[in-house]
Amino acid sequence: MAGHVVQCGNCRVDVQVVRGAGGGEAVRCPACARTAPKDEAISMARSHLIDVVMRDLTEDLRDVVRASPILDYRPLRRYDWVLDGV
Repeated sequence: MAGHVVQCGNCRVDVQVVRGAGGGEAVRCPACARTAPKDEAISMARSHLIDVVMRDLTEDLRDVVRASPILDYRPLRRYDWVLDGV
């Protein structure tokens, strides 16, 4: 994941890192202005990647991924933040 960039899930453009409302870092889509805390966007993009990879796994392996607290996988119907090229 280190070589990937977080993108807006709708516009598929690279996000910009900006100062968040609480003083922390946030990400913002330069096209549609969708904004989220940086950690939240990274977590959602990671879940999207896992969701894509899981399509090729057997059901037994999918159950292992879903049960793993280390992966922090949260399946969603729609991902606001994704990784480029995924």
